Amino acid sequence: MGHEFSIEKFRKQFPILSKPLRNGNPLVYLDNSATTQKPQSVIDKIVDFYSTYNSNVHRGMYEFSERATDEYEQARHNVAEYLGVNNPNEIIFVRGATEAINLVAYSYGRKFLTAGDEILIGAAEHHANYLPWQVLEQEIGVRRRIIPLNADYVIDIDQYEHLFSKRTKFVAIQHISNVLGTVNDIRTLSAIAHAHGAKILVDGACSLASEKINLGETDCDFFACSGHKGFGPTGSGFLFGKYDLLQDMVPYHVGGNIVNKVCFEKSSFKLPPTKFEAGTPDIAAVLGLGAAIDFLKEIDWKSARAYFSELVQYASGKIRSIPGIKVYGTSKNQSGVFSFNLDDIHAHDVATHLGSRGIAIRAGTHCAQPLMQILGVSGTARISLCLHNTKQEIDKAITALKDCLNIFTGKAITSIGSVQNRPS
Repeated sequence: MGHEFSIEKFRKQFPILSKPLRNGNPLVYLDNSATTQKPQSVIDKIVDFYSTYNSNVHRGMYEFSERATDEYEQARHNVAEYLGVNNPNEIIFVRGATEAINLVAYSYGRKFLTAGDEILIGAAEHHANYLPWQVLEQEIGVRRRIIPLNADYVIDIDQYEHLFSKRTKFVAIQHISNVLGTVNDIRTLSAIAHAHGAKILVDGACSLASEKINLGETDCDFFACSGHKGFGPTGSGFLFGKYDLLQDMVPYHVGGNIVNKVCFEKSSFKLPPTKFEAGTPDIAAVLGLGAAIDFLKEIDWKSARAYFSELVQYASGKIRSIPGIKVYGTSKNQSGVFSFNLDDIHAHDVATHLGSRGIAIRAGTHCAQPLMQILGVSGTARISLCLHNTKQEIDKAITALKDCLNIFTGKAITSIGSVQNRPS
């Protein structure tokens, strides 16, 4: 786009947003932290590959394969350029943030961490950035230490720095919480980690669609990202890693295309990123990811951020005004994710009621059960916004939540902040 953000033009690029549901309701999609919808340009790229030049990459000596290989590697350059990474070979294609984090835990953790070494992990992490380190603890004896949250459920920087010791070797932290919506200051967290001689991995699964990121400025050592939460296809994603670290790491899995020479006695591997991309990749997903990056490049992020900030503030006021609602997380640096419970109504009932009206939200633990323990709940309902959402969609969700309160509790809402008992 490259000009003032137009919500009307932006929405028209997503074909699914104009499709009515089976019950006739228009789709109000408020589950963007689970996955984002896809613009037509991404869909077209995948269809074009399979219908006009489907072939394997890095192998064929013919037109289709050469074109697929060129576009596969161009996607790598697109990702690197968009994220402020000078060396495209620091970008490894994976199936998503989950695989990227597991790659680091295996390839870096099992080589460079030993029994007694400490890993600092955020208290609000997604299971994808919690379980690999828990397994590493069980297998090699590293020690996990949890970074506490303050009263607003935000990382306490003073306590974070206080946790470091001579044994602290690694930090695993999220950029944006998929439950609380909190946006962490990665630059500060990275600087503190490096001052203590530790490496830092950032889980950026929810980052692409919310922020214009410059990894050169954040100075993190690893950045794991899912394409499907940034307008790209499912099964796409990447790991950024500083090249000197990638050079010294062992491959996560082995197979075709990653070797210089294979002998009966021993084999030698190629340089990064190739040594981490064994076998035939999901070529269509990578090309779709490249198209998603092209789509992101066209956004005027200054005006888009202004629109989205106003939308988030509007949603926050509307949601918090509902009587009987408990919203978790009060960070001022918020990405548009609202986890809540409505009176004594089960979160699944809330989501089911909204779903019957065409309003898509999420309910459950959101793959963050340790955080649910801190919050003292079994789960929450969650509204997660994206750039294509509107105030009108938020109003529809608020009306449905009020009706839900009325139906399940017998409380009729007559006005904002006013509740009356419904006659029996």
